[in-house]
Amino acid sequence: MRSRSVWQPLVAAHELLELVGVHDVSRESLAKAELAAERAYVDLDEMLRETRPDVLLVCPVHVAHAAAALAGLEADCHVLVEKPLATNLADACRLVEVADERDRVLGVVQNWRTKTVGRRMREAIARGDVGDVSHVFFRYLRDRELPHLPDYLFDEEDPLLFAMAIHHFDLLRFVLEDEIAVVDVHAARPAWSRYSDTSVLHAWLETEGGVVMSYAATFSSRNAHLPQESLQIEGELGTLHNESTYFEPPLLLSRREDPEPVDLTADETVRDVAGQYALADRMVLENFVEAVVDGVQLVSAAAENLGTLAAILAAARSKADRRPCAPRDLLAEAREQSSSASKS
Repeated sequence: MRSRSVWQPLVAAHELLELVGVHDVSRESLAKAELAAERAYVDLDEMLRETRPDVLLVCPVHVAHAAAALAGLEADCHVLVEKPLATNLADACRLVEVADERDRVLGVVQNWRTKTVGRRMREAIARGDVGDVSHVFFRYLRDRELPHLPDYLFDEEDPLLFAMAIHHFDLLRFVLEDEIAVVDVHAARPAWSRYSDTSVLHAWLETEGGVVMSYAATFSSRNAHLPQESLQIEGELGTLHNESTYFEPPLLLSRREDPEPVDLTADETVRDVAGQYALADRMVLENFVEAVVDGVQLVSAAAENLGTLAAILAAARSKADRRPCAPRDLLAEAREQSSSASKS
């Protein structure tokens, strides 16, 4: 869906890019792509061999991300991957190694970073608007049990973690400029849910810098009126607050000395859900092109994004084992596995 609705139109509109091929294992899905039939492929290797692209955008179902990204890198493409980079941390580490060996740009689409609120939140914390951050509250209420949604969504493993928590955990790493050190997760599945895995979770997170975070989320809500996302970042001098559907403005700063909250996004004219998504995705693609052409720093480089994936997989491990898990331990283990596999 994101390939058709986001990336194909953005590529087609970009002055430096040309859409040379689209791959999908489903011919029905391919038929919906707006391109000539000869540019539609059901075999990824065939597409890479015949079109010889400079860049591959990876956006199939998430369990297929690692294999597609590796195929692109081995075909000497620069690669931009929709989150998650992979569903296995060792696979993700191997992708980073291959990109480094081949001197290819490897980025991850983490577009909560490029939405206006994400950028302004990071800037406000860096400026010291709220002083030393001590604790964070994040609540996510979504009705993703809708009857029109495809069945495969409800059979995915850890759907809440890979579909949405990965945005939220990555955002917290980004705005705090800090790593998640400990994850402790409790989860449940309502008896009436369509999901085969848990769709309700609470995570207690602690960062290496000492910030504690309470994260509560569900796909099994009948909420139709309350804000879907609610985020509060608490510091010694004030609070940063955002209530939204998908992280659109406003971002409010509340402090004792101010008569009312200050909107740190007051100058942003794009304030709706669709507009913010379009702005953020366009910024991700522009940044990726600039990284390929001019060597600028990626907003979300794969090597840096390993911290987010490690936090998500630590949450999955914590949920399964019913005890806290340290992302750095998982990452060290995965790097060792990746290194051993590449040597063999």
